[in-house]
Amino acid sequence: MLGEVLYAFLDFSKASEEAQKAVTLDDSKSDYHLLLGNSLSGLLDSAGMFKKMSLARQIKVEFERAVAQSPKSIPARAALSEFYAEAPGIVGGSMDQAIDQARQISALDAVEGHYAMAAVYLNQKKSAEAEQEYKAAVAADPRRAKSYVQLAFIYIQEKKDSDAPPLFKHAVEVDPQYLPGYFGVARSDLLSGQNLDEAERFLKKYLGRWPEEGDPTWANAHWRLGQVFEKQGKKDLAVAEWQEALKLAPNYKAAQDSLKAVGK
Repeated sequence: MLGEVLYAFLDFSKASEEAQKAVTLDDSKSDYHLLLGNSLSGLLDSAGMFKKMSLARQIKVEFERAVAQSPKSIPARAALSEFYAEAPGIVGGSMDQAIDQARQISALDAVEGHYAMAAVYLNQKKSAEAEQEYKAAVAADPRRAKSYVQLAFIYIQEKKDSDAPPLFKHAVEVDPQYLPGYFGVARSDLLSGQNLDEAERFLKKYLGRWPEEGDPTWANAHWRLGQVFEKQGKKDLAVAEWQEALKLAPNYKAAQDSLKAVGK
């Protein structure tokens, strides 16, 4: 649990230490291996070339063990699929194996299978194919709010911003407990310069619960809330939000730039 907390706060080094202790105490738990693999993945960006290769091989082992010990674990298979899609062949990457894991996920949950396949396509920079996967996820289960949010973010990536707001709003209607929908609506309000009170309310709602894996970060949400306050003429509140974003993510350039722009 300590490793999970440290991982959530992006302290990947200490998280990997705690996860390794858990694995040493009990090697049979899929979740322990998954946490160790995820934590080691977080160290890749700051590692040198040879260290990256060593880490990648260990990450592969941990994710494969996580799947072997819990074959029906969708998070474990999704992590392994992502590894296979992203890693170079020299350390075990394989697009065929990435797709195979996505198919295995589909057998467990059709919607999650579409998510996994979309992730593979996004890794290949095939946003149009990823868009079709999220559309298929919507068709497979129209009550799954995540599908609408992910499809909206694909539209944003494809520079089709005007197509995103209705999807964010529909996600909130479909599942009022799915907080990324509120983040999306707030983002749309902010960028349009309209409904800023709603944007403020929804971002505060989003900040009421720690985001799940893959959701917009709290640092991003604090930065966006700062932008809302800036548009409302509340400079001191805006600065406080941007400073909070930097406490959570010290290298967050967007918050740094916003503070610099107001002389802070």
